[in-house]
Amino acid sequence: MRGGLTIGGFITLGAIVGAVVFGFNIGLLSSIAMVGLAGAAILYDTSNILQRYPADRHVAASLEWFASIALLFWYVLSVMMRLSRR
Repeated sequence: MRGGLTIGGFITLGAIVGAVVFGFNIGLLSSIAMVGLAGAAILYDTSNILQRYPADRHVAASLEWFASIALLFWYVLSVMMRLSRR
């Protein structure tokens, strides 16, 4: 799963750089794709937290998990805002 997330992240980064350089709007489909990528990141981070973090590292584990949840919230909010404009 790590390889898929890495490739998806680089594709997203390339799309963002392309949008900035060439001046086009990324759009609703990319936000929906990022919701899927963020959901996969939550699953991956949850698995890593259960396997990698000992019980006394709960703060670091919760910060890693919160970052994934915040990313998902941001893109869900972005999708909702784009849909409400239509």
